[in-house]
Order: sequence, then C-alpha cells, then structure tokens
Amino acid sequence: MTKPSPMRGEIVAAAAEIIVRKGYAACTMRAVAALVDMKAGSLYYHFKSKDEIVEEILNQGIETLHARVAEALRSLPADAPFAGRLSAAVGVHVASLVGKDQQHMHVYEHLPPVIKRRSRKMRETYTRLWLDLFAGGVASGEVDAGIDLHLLVPYFLGGLNRVPEWMRASGASSDQVAALAVTTLLDGIGAGR
Repeated sequence: MTKPSPMRGEIVAAAAEIIVRKGYAACTMRAVAALVDMKAGSLYYHFKSKDEIVEEILNQGIETLHARVAEALRSLPADAPFAGRLSAAVGVHVASLVGKDQQHMHVYEHLPPVIKRRSRKMRETYTRLWLDLFAGGVASGEVDAGIDLHLLVPYFLGGLNRVPEWMRASGASSDQVAALAVTTLLDGIGAGR
C-alpha cells in the first residue's frame, strides 16, 4: 500500500514532465528518481511501478478537468441557456487541455492506448458531468430528446480530447476551437443553416 506524502506530488510532477518532454518510453523509474533527487529504489516506497505513477497523473488530470468544468457551470446563472452552459464547459475543457499551467493535462496525448484505459473510472465520472449537462438541455427543450446522449457525449468528448494533437499546428486559439466545436454541434455544417 502506498503512503500519501508531499513527495508523491513531486514524483508525479517529475514523471509528467518527462513524458511531455521526452515521451512515455523515456519515463523510467530511474529517470523520475533522478529528477526528484532520490535513489530509484526509494520510489517504490511511494509507487509500486511506473504504470501506477502514470495512472496517478491521469487521475489528477481528470480530477482537475472535472473541477474546472464543474466550477464554470456552477458560476453560471441557474437559468442560463443550454448553449451558454455548453460554451462555458467546452471553453474550459479546451483551454485546460492546451494550457501551459498543468503539465499532467498534456500527458494523455503521449501515452499508448493500453495505458490510457487505466483512468476509466475517473473518465466515467467526468463523462457523467457532461451527460448531466446534455440531459439538462433535453429537459429544457433545447436539445432533441431523440438523441442518444450515451452515444453523443463520448463522441463529442472524444473529439475535444484530440484537440491538442492538431491545434498547435493549426494556429487557432483555444477560444476559436471551442467556438467551432459548439457551433458545429448546435448548428451543424450544412450550408444555409
């Protein structure tokens, strides 16, 4: 059983830095230990394996994202229209993924698929926040009640989560990307709409 300590935070931050700068393969227990100035064997006092560290990074990233989006939604008036609520949530989601302030938010895009699946429980909690947002739109009559939200929400979040992979090359700002996502979801891309 791992013991909570301030050092765990340093270890997680060091591993995130290595993954973002050099890639997942470069993130070894020895490399993390060197960055936090400890012996590699001492890391095992805090984490059983590199994969456990990566899982902690993923969970922290999703917890942070959940907290930011939930706070953005809470800060809106109770009667805010669905489009406004969606815009706020998408804006915070995209800005968090591409922002420079939280390195653990950038780790996900550097991981192999088998490792990405390890944060499934936290991702389900985050998805529930979005399902509730869309269900509120259905309840208010602003979202078509015939749409299967259990298909739409993962589809939509999957697209948003891929933004860091292409956004930097596009030169678009996070506000432009968020506006595009909301507009295409709400209005479609058909001419003359």
